[in-house]
Amino acid sequence: MKRLVTLFLSLLFLCSGLWAWVNDETVEDWIVQQVVTANEDHSDLLGLQTNETWLVVVVDFPDYPSTEAWGVEEAENLVTQSASEYLDQLSGGTTQFEVLVHQEVVRASSNLAFYGEDNNARDTNAKGDFLPNQLATYVVDAIKDDVDWSTFDLDSNGEVDRLLLLHSAKGQEENPSRTERIWSHFTHFEEPISVADSMVANHYTMASLQTGSSGVGTILHEMMHQMGAVDLYPVHDETSFQSWKGLGDWDIMASGNWNGAGRWPALPTGASMELIESPRIKELDLTWPVGTAEPCLGPTITMEGTSEGGEILRIPLADDEAVFVELRTDVGYDSRLPGHGILVTYQDQSVGNIDNNEVNSNPNLPWLMVIEADGRQDMLSGANQGEASDVFTNGSYFGASGIEIRTHDGLLVPWTANVLIGNETTVEFTSANCSPNVEFDLPDHVATILPSGTISTGIPITTTCSSELSSSDGRSVGLMNHQSGFYHLNFSSQGTPNSIAVLTGNILCEQDIFNIEYTVHTLNRIPIGADYSSRINVVSNTLLEIPIESLGANTQRLSVHIDGALSRVASGPPSVTIGENSTYVLTIEPNGLLVDNMIVQGHIELHTEEGQQWIINVELRADSEDDEFLATYRTPGRIIALLMFTLTLYFAAMTFQTPQHKGTIVEKDAMPEEQGEASQISEELDPWGRVIDETLT
Repeated sequence: MKRLVTLFLSLLFLCSGLWAWVNDETVEDWIVQQVVTANEDHSDLLGLQTNETWLVVVVDFPDYPSTEAWGVEEAENLVTQSASEYLDQLSGGTTQFEVLVHQEVVRASSNLAFYGEDNNARDTNAKGDFLPNQLATYVVDAIKDDVDWSTFDLDSNGEVDRLLLLHSAKGQEENPSRTERIWSHFTHFEEPISVADSMVANHYTMASLQTGSSGVGTILHEMMHQMGAVDLYPVHDETSFQSWKGLGDWDIMASGNWNGAGRWPALPTGASMELIESPRIKELDLTWPVGTAEPCLGPTITMEGTSEGGEILRIPLADDEAVFVELRTDVGYDSRLPGHGILVTYQDQSVGNIDNNEVNSNPNLPWLMVIEADGRQDMLSGANQGEASDVFTNGSYFGASGIEIRTHDGLLVPWTANVLIGNETTVEFTSANCSPNVEFDLPDHVATILPSGTISTGIPITTTCSSELSSSDGRSVGLMNHQSGFYHLNFSSQGTPNSIAVLTGNILCEQDIFNIEYTVHTLNRIPIGADYSSRINVVSNTLLEIPIESLGANTQRLSVHIDGALSRVASGPPSVTIGENSTYVLTIEPNGLLVDNMIVQGHIELHTEEGQQWIINVELRADSEDDEFLATYRTPGRIIALLMFTLTLYFAAMTFQTPQHKGTIVEKDAMPEEQGEASQISEELDPWGRVIDETLT
């Protein structure tokens, strides 16, 4: 029995070792996931609270010392006077605000230019270190024993929630050519800083004190990040081929922080309010019960100004799409807006990267945009940053009628909103065809297909449907039964590669009418997103050939952008032509930025000029030349495999060991049982050491 058990164990460990050896990457990915999960187990940024208490610290430089005019007293006056009124309007009068300024100025250990140098990136040295982070860490370490940090832990979870550092120089945002200055910013510390027992500081905001009241908008903009807001201006993105202004002057998280010369920043729009967890968002469900008589009458909502404590309407369109409706009046901080009336914005959370604060980079795929009441979309084209004609006024319509609103599937929303402004402002909702009973689901934003491709509608073929569609390229379009069980849009002939067509018209399914305006892009080849991992040298350059999988025939040219931390050490051609077995050549130049076992992550983005994008996720591990051979055996999968093989040999040896029967065991040093017992009996000896024979006595 014992032999069977050891044989089973040896086979088990052998199979486990072989699996771990062959599936080395799978084992490593699993372990990395466990580590990432542990590292990401931290609290999110804390939204707007009913009691806001901010810690403000003034820091100066040897070459820019603080003065009586630009010191602790000025910081207290500036933040208290501006932030208190702004937060009151932001919260609708529900937030109590207090600012506590550290009474001693902290002197930086180096001159301003040390922290402000721009080397390939803002405020970054040649090694890629973000220098203001070092300054912020120095400041916190200098004051941590003098501060009651619990005062600034607004939700009592052991984390400092509000920390504002004001430096004695001007910010670089005032004059970008002054590269020795520091850009105002919000960010996390490299590592959480322990400031007291069971208390850490994770993040901070840094801005300029010397900018004075003109910097109020910038200070509040950066502090909004601590509440969870993201930038809504067009963050630099090489995949975007036209300039636009994001939310422009309508939101403090875009260029609205500069309204009134920076002294009268705009209040946030609805999407920003939602991110900071404002209780002023009111969800409005515009669906009607099945069988409701047409036309359907919806609610009539009385609106109040955002700066006057009014609610903001949020109308869901899908799981990741919504429309925000709000009244912006000539009151308070909104008095410096481009215009006043009903402001409508459209949000699409399926695009952008909110975790990286990159949401409104591409005007073709905006995360948040203004539905301009004049219908010109000048903000998208970059013609302006907002104007009075963007807002809806008395008698104007939006939705299914008037200014049309469509989902990212190109579907016209089923409801219409009518704006009425008299003694009060109201928005009246109606729907000619009520709510659709059939779900319609095209690929988001645009369909990218091969010349003979079709497009799924997501409508089951068990539903009776017909189409009245036309294509801008002259082809006819109809519905076909597809083997998937859903209707597909089918073209009468093959499309021309590298062409764009717009489908317009209606699809009728029983009682539902779907009006669509949808873009179709035809390519020779369509790349497939993938993951790529490899090893690179810590010191010398490494050339990587990254495979690009694709579908289709012939070749297709795509532009390439390298993003993430990978971009600091990697370079490659700005475009690639993909075929059946294509690769993209990536050159890794360490430039002194790599160390042994460092993980470098990033993305290779393949994209068309119209904005379609495919991602190759890249993860590289840095090793020195001496370790490259051993590194093959130091991966988690190989280490586990070697351990399994060792255990296999151990149990195999036990399995084939020759058993020894108990009856044949001979122990040379063992004494007979009788002798053993006799030796335990006390014996009498004579004076010469001889045993006294009791029988002779």
